[in-house]
Amino acid sequence: RYPDLYPNIVSIQNSYSLIVRKDYDAGLTECCSPRNCNVGLLAYSPLAGGILSGKYAKNKVDEKARLNLFPGFMARYKDSQVEKAVAAYSSIASSHGLTPTELSLSWCYHRSNVASSIIGATTLEQLEENLKAFDVRLTAECLEEIEDVYKVFTDPTKAYGVGKKAAD
Repeated sequence: RYPDLYPNIVSIQNSYSLIVRKDYDAGLTECCSPRNCNVGLLAYSPLAGGILSGKYAKNKVDEKARLNLFPGFMARYKDSQVEKAVAAYSSIASSHGLTPTELSLSWCYHRSNVASSIIGATTLEQLEENLKAFDVRLTAECLEEIEDVYKVFTDPTKAYGVGKKAAD
């Protein structure tokens, strides 16, 4: 091994959101922390493909939405506990006067381990909301409520059927 011959890793790019965070939080946070390797997280899909915006919770979803255009593309967000988790996060957002997008992005933007977030927007309105969310600061109470939901829905995209009793 010749560590002096190679550049240090400074960042990694992982999916990271309110509903997709366990793998990073449980497996990489310690290694990437400033006291260890000091590797920043480039969080991609902080809205989990738009699921956390709440747009898929509507009865009628736009036919041109990714969820409808590509069968199976986002199955992990449909066939699991994600809907209940998103409903819980949306409820927190509403109780704090925020949109689900503002809550989700502010949470991600201001995590100490996140160096930057990779967002995506289809419309100018979505882009504006995504950018404005950077100025939203969640209160300690709001962050505590988010952690309470996380305890019930730790990994809702993989935990099929888990958390039903706590969520019902």
